[in-house]
Order: sequence, then structure tokens, then C-alpha cells
Amino acid sequence: MLSQNKKRIAYLSALTLLFSYAELFIPRFIPFFRFGLGNVAVLLSFSLDPLSFILLTVIKSVASCLMSGTLFSPFFLISFVQSVVSGLFMYGIVKLFRGRLISVYGVSMLGSACSAVIQIWLSSLYLGEGTNALLGPMILFSLLSGIVTAWLSRILHIPEEVPELIKQQKTEISAEIEKKQKTKTICMILAILAASVAIMMLKNIYVLLVALALSFAAQILSKRKIKIMPHISIWLFVIISTLLMPQGKVLYSFAGWNITNGALLSGIEKAIKLSALSALSQCLASVRPSGEGILSAALSYFGGLCKILNGSEGNLLKRTRSALSAETIYE
Repeated sequence: MLSQNKKRIAYLSALTLLFSYAELFIPRFIPFFRFGLGNVAVLLSFSLDPLSFILLTVIKSVASCLMSGTLFSPFFLISFVQSVVSGLFMYGIVKLFRGRLISVYGVSMLGSACSAVIQIWLSSLYLGEGTNALLGPMILFSLLSGIVTAWLSRILHIPEEVPELIKQQKTEISAEIEKKQKTKTICMILAILAASVAIMMLKNIYVLLVALALSFAAQILSKRKIKIMPHISIWLFVIISTLLMPQGKVLYSFAGWNITNGALLSGIEKAIKLSALSALSQCLASVRPSGEGILSAALSYFGGLCKILNGSEGNLLKRTRSALSAETIYE
């Protein structure tokens, strides 16, 4: 049985997922960029004690990557670090100034900018210093997203009492079957980690393309739909970043910008690797934690909140408020 404080952390973690889910219904005016509405719940959680707040940022990152199928990909590291560091940065500002001098809009914008800096810095460790050229546009968009999330945190309210969670009755399974399921999951994780290490060591583009095809095949066999847009965004971001650091023979020049053979091949190689790792990670998207832990409760809350949001009438804001006002949530 979870304590009341842990239930609240689980509920707030579920709200970060709910806001991210609601964002999927909003048209993207700038392709490949998201507002990061999951931070709305973070802005509503500064009343938590420091350890509880850190736990919230950790659960937020793990749960979102688990749901999106990127928990076992390099993107998890970026998500985890930027979630925890930017969250603690905002928390520190709020506690330092005690709500004075800097409004929630300022806190949100600073947190979003911090997140962008961390994302670019971590990306540059793999893609090279050319990624730093994208920092300016990233920060500008982050400031806009910070304003939007702050505004939503002002007009949306979460209940003081954590809603009651009613879980579905699950069929009894024998200890032997449960043990086999856990063993199968562990073997899948180890196999995917081994395959990921092997892919990162490959250099030949043709061999990498075969590895990418096999990764997509594994994703299909795992009954996970292949979504093209995330891979397109990966390829664009990676190739543009590497092309900003010219190396080798010049293939084409445009407005003083040289597209070189070495940079292009390096970008393609790195993009294939990331796409393959992303596809492999999707194979474990169906893995869900069991038991009565915070992560399990957060995912159960999220499932129930999504049902309320999808079953409510009105515009997206009204439906979100309906989900937030629920006193009882059914898994």
C-alpha cells in the first residue's frame, strides 16, 4: 500500500503524461517541435519537499520514455537528464526567491531554456559541435513553450486530495507462468542491449542499413507500429548537425555553406544508428512494471485519466479540466 505522499507523486507523474498526451491533439505549427506540456504538472508541484520533487522528475522521465518506447534508447539519457536538471533548476529558483521577483512565467521560461541547453549539449557529445549552432532556435522556441506551459498552469487546477484509484481485477496467474514472463522480459532486454552495442560499433553504412531493416522487422514482430515522422526528425536533426561541421571533399556549396562528403557520410551513419536503436527500443514498449510501486500506480492513473479525457465532451481544455476534476479514477 502506497503512502499518501507517494500516491500524490504517482498522480502528479500521471498528469505529466496526460498533458503530453493532450498535446498530441494540438496541430504543430512548427514541424518536429513540441511545447512540452508535461511540464505543466511540474509547475504545479513546487509545494513538494525536495526529495519528493526529485522523485517526481525521475518518474516523469521514466514513465514517458516507457510509454513512448524509448526507455532503452539513447533518447532516454537526454530525457532523463534534462527532466531532472531543468526541474531542479526551476524548483531551486522558486525556493530561492519564494515566489517573489520571478513569476511562474519567468520560472517556466528559464526551465525551458535550461532544458534546451542540456539537450543540445548532450546531443553534441554524439553528433559533434555542429549541434551548438541549433541552440539559438531551440532556446527561442523553448521560451515560447515556457510561456504556454506557465499560462496553462495558471488556468488549470489540480485537486488538493489525490483521487482514489480503482484498479481492474486481474486474473490469477500461477507463479510458474509469472516467472517465465519475467525471464522472457529479462532475456529480451539483454538481447536488445547486446544488439544496441553491436550496432553502435558498426561503421559500414550498408551493414548498418541491414541492421536498420532487422530492427524494423523486430519492431513489427513485437506488434509495434512503425511511425515515420520520428525517424524523419531524427535524420534531419542529425544530418543538419553534422553538415554544420564540414570535413572532406566539398560536394556542393550554397550561400557560403559547404556540404562535404565526410560530414554527409558521418551524418547518415549516425542517423541510421539512432533510428535502429529507436526501433529496437520499441520492441519493449509493452513492458509494464508490476506490483504496487509508484511507477505502476502512475501508469494506472494515466490510463484512467485518458479514459476520462477521451470520454468527455467539449474542447480540449474543457475535457482536460474534466479529467482533473475526477474524484475517482478507474484504471
